[in-house]
Amino acid sequence: MMEKLSNEIVSEDIKIIVDDLKDHYNVFENKRILVVGGRGFLGTYFVKTLLEINNLIEKPCKIIVVDNLITSKDKDLYNDVDFLEKDISEKFDIAGELDYIIHAASIASPPMYRKFPIKTVDVNYQGTRNLLELAKEKKISGMLYLSSSEIYGEPQIIPTPESCVGQVSATGPRACYDESKRLGETISILYHQEFNVPVKIARPFNVYGPYLNLNDGRVIPDFMKNSLENSEIIIHSDGKPTRSFCYISDAMKAFFRLLLIAPNGSICNVGNDEEISIIHVAETIKKILDNEIKISLKESTDPNYVVDNPQRRCPDLKLIEKLTGYRPSIKFERGISRLSRWYMDNRS
Repeated sequence: MMEKLSNEIVSEDIKIIVDDLKDHYNVFENKRILVVGGRGFLGTYFVKTLLEINNLIEKPCKIIVVDNLITSKDKDLYNDVDFLEKDISEKFDIAGELDYIIHAASIASPPMYRKFPIKTVDVNYQGTRNLLELAKEKKISGMLYLSSSEIYGEPQIIPTPESCVGQVSATGPRACYDESKRLGETISILYHQEFNVPVKIARPFNVYGPYLNLNDGRVIPDFMKNSLENSEIIIHSDGKPTRSFCYISDAMKAFFRLLLIAPNGSICNVGNDEEISIIHVAETIKKILDNEIKISLKESTDPNYVVDNPQRRCPDLKLIEKLTGYRPSIKFERGISRLSRWYMDNRS
């Protein structure tokens, strides 16, 4: 489905992100930027932000998008962008110089990474290594690798600092994603240490917002889909597990600040440190959409659904605040209100 032209929510988000970067975005003038996974949820916001920055700088940057279109079939959404349909787990080259690489490619939807577990590992490890090789060869100015808060598994410390090593199963149903993200971090830091590749690593915590597919399989789109269809919201737990949800404009401010301000080799949590129970997520969505649907607690028919699923997740944001000045500003209810409006305006 092509994006509707009158999309005020996304336009407002992009303006917030760009305004936050006003002291830094001139570094993109006349540069060549590779956005990998640029047709995904996060990648779409990276591209739209860069396109808006191009309206504000004297010499626009060149944006190159690489995506394998596993989770998106629409490669013609952008104007003024070069699109390459490639699988980054296979070695590839980009003609000409490169200045920045934004690595947002990953199979992050739980149903999708369980459907394609080996491809998930290939993208997160071999794909990341191929991009690091490209970064080394092109002598780029900066690279951002989007890892995941999933690398902490069941964290021993809440809020969780970057120093926490976590507890992750190497063979469980989530391992293809969690462990390969950890390995992606390992190879990234090794390339920084061995070859001085200027990589920074973000560990996002439960980012949500426009372009997050309603069929993604994560809790917010699941509950939002139930509510929009006036069907029952089903929680496959007692509702007490917690997460810390970060609205997309906050996350993007952090990602760009990390890329442009933080020292090379930095590893930082990205998110919102407002810890929220799953039952509160359901109740908030029901309230925002103002319907009378039922919220039920039912055991999942999938025996692997709760395996290795952490009970709590909340980031310690002191490091990224120290390095970049980042603090989230969008409260959960406001973010859900914005997302619900976007879903209602963009349903097929």
